Order: sequence, then structure tokens, then C-alpha cells
Amino acid sequence: MERTDARDPRAWAVVPAGGRGRRMGPGPPKQYLELGGVPLVVHALKGLLACPRVEAAVLVTPPEDLERAAALVAAHGLERVVGPVAGGATRQDSVRAGLARVPEGVQVVAVHDAARPFPDPGRLERAIRMAAGGVGVVIGRPAADTVKRVDDGGRVVETPDRARLWQAFTPQVFPFKMIAAAYDAAHREGVTGTDDAALVERTGGTVVMLEGGREALKVTTPDDLITARAWLGDRD
Repeated sequence: MERTDARDPRAWAVVPAGGRGRRMGPGPPKQYLELGGVPLVVHALKGLLACPRVEAAVLVTPPEDLERAAALVAAHGLERVVGPVAGGATRQDSVRAGLARVPEGVQVVAVHDAARPFPDPGRLERAIRMAAGGVGVVIGRPAADTVKRVDDGGRVVETPDRARLWQAFTPQVFPFKMIAAAYDAAHREGVTGTDDAALVERTGGTVVMLEGGREALKVTTPDDLITARAWLGDRD
């Protein structure tokens, strides 16, 4: 029987895993680099599925990675992972392909980057419950540094009030109908957003920030990988 109670929301996750990791240097795409012998993408999937509200996760990869990703899913016993699903030319195309695999009746969807290996299940559960009330929720952090807005020549034209600036990370969590409609509208209109929330914002949806911690780390450079390995050791 379909559950509709916002206190007990039914949620799925969509995990785009298409980054090529050019800033990481030579080697496999960054989502397949290992922490403690386990690929980043597997850490990310396990963290999402550890949240008691997440029933399943859709893994989206480039078509050429489908076989490798399927082998990882099988090797790590990720029975609640759907796919892998072939993504598109951009992250936005890939998330849309993942949303298409979410079944009817799911109330909430969390979109999470495969290169962020440590999603916090407790914080994700809080975000899911908030999203079930009708808002988008972005895990993020208040800006710690002063930010400058510059023109094309690099001249500073504005120093925004840092107290009102946040860095946006993932998971980003939304009512399923809200995020699906936002992606469909962007596809029809040829619009590209800087993140999932930007597409929801442009269609009039309300988005709120939820402060995250160290689990927001995104592995982009070799230094990030060193930090992630050190933190994994602290957790163990």
C-alpha cells in the first residue's frame, strides 16, 4: 500500500557518476578511486542506503562505464541499487535519466554526487522529512571566506554580505514531483542549471539550506583524496 504520510516519507536517491576527474590527473575516473579498498561511488551509495528513509538508489553512469559499475554493484552486495543506468552528455542529462527510473508513489528524491563519499544518514533523514513538507533542501555550509564578484577583466565590482552566502553541496533533496517537473521544464526550454536546486528555484519552488559537516567533502584533487583517506581512518 502506498504511504502518503509526510512523517514516514518514501524516498529514493539518484547518484550521477559520470565525472572524468581531469583535475585528479592520470588514472581511472575519480568515482572509482579507492578509500580503504572501496571505490568512492560505493562509499557514497552505502552512505545513502544507510538512511532508513531511502528505499533504493539509481546509479547513473556513462554508457561506456555500465559494465564496470554493474560489476562493482554486484561485488559489494548493493541489492537496493537500481541500474546502472546510462546517462547523457551532461550531469543534468544524467540526473534526468535517473529520475525517469524512480517509480510512482515515491515522495522524495535525494540527488547526490558519486565523488562525495561520506553522506551522513542522519542528516539525510532530516532533509528527507523536511522535503516531504514541500520544500527543496540543500546540504551546505555558510561561506567561511569573503567572496568577491568581478567583471570580465577581473575588477571587483561587489563584495556580497558573507552572512547571506552559503556553499551548496549534495545531497540535494526534493519532493519528487517538484524536481521532476523542474528537470522536464529545463529540458524543454534548453536551460542548464549550476545545480539541481537552481532548476527548482527557476520554476518557483522553495529551497532551504541545511548545514552539513565534513561529510560534504568532494574528492576533486589528489589533496582531497588524502583528506578523505585520513577521515576514513578517523571514522574507523
